[in-house]
Amino acid sequence: MNNGNSSKFANAGAAAGGFVGAMGGSFVPPVTVNVNRTTNKGVGGQSGGRKSQFILGEPEFNNADDVRNYCNHLRALMIQAAIELAMAAKILEARLGQAQALPGDNPVQTRMRAKKVAWKLKRASDGATAAAKNAVAAYGAFQREYADLIRPRPQRAATTNPFKF
Repeated sequence: MNNGNSSKFANAGAAAGGFVGAMGGSFVPPVTVNVNRTTNKGVGGQSGGRKSQFILGEPEFNNADDVRNYCNHLRALMIQAAIELAMAAKILEARLGQAQALPGDNPVQTRMRAKKVAWKLKRASDGATAAAKNAVAAYGAFQREYADLIRPRPQRAATTNPFKF
């Protein structure tokens, strides 16, 4: 039963391939997303059979190395997210800027609307960058505030002058 609607999904391949062809032959660079997932294991390397709900693994702050590793992994994740969001914002702005204009709009208005929409993704990228900076700052504050616990100050040996009457 073919009512002429067989072409309903004819451009689905073009849509899945980044709308190449659907937007007048615009060029879309291939984007690869790599996710490096690290999980923190419990004492002795056992996870206890529980799966963590956290992307960075269960936060276990048992010593200074745990705090440093968590902050480093958070920084790396947020930097990657910031890069991806910034790229997505630029791609979205370019795509929307090439979209068909609304009736009565000129091309400048179309690009301004595209910039306004993509600006939200740019703000998300800025937030991820700020989160990466704050992860580094958190470890710096930890070192500063808990330096005595990380590197105990050498104690002077107590003099053994017994009390005499």
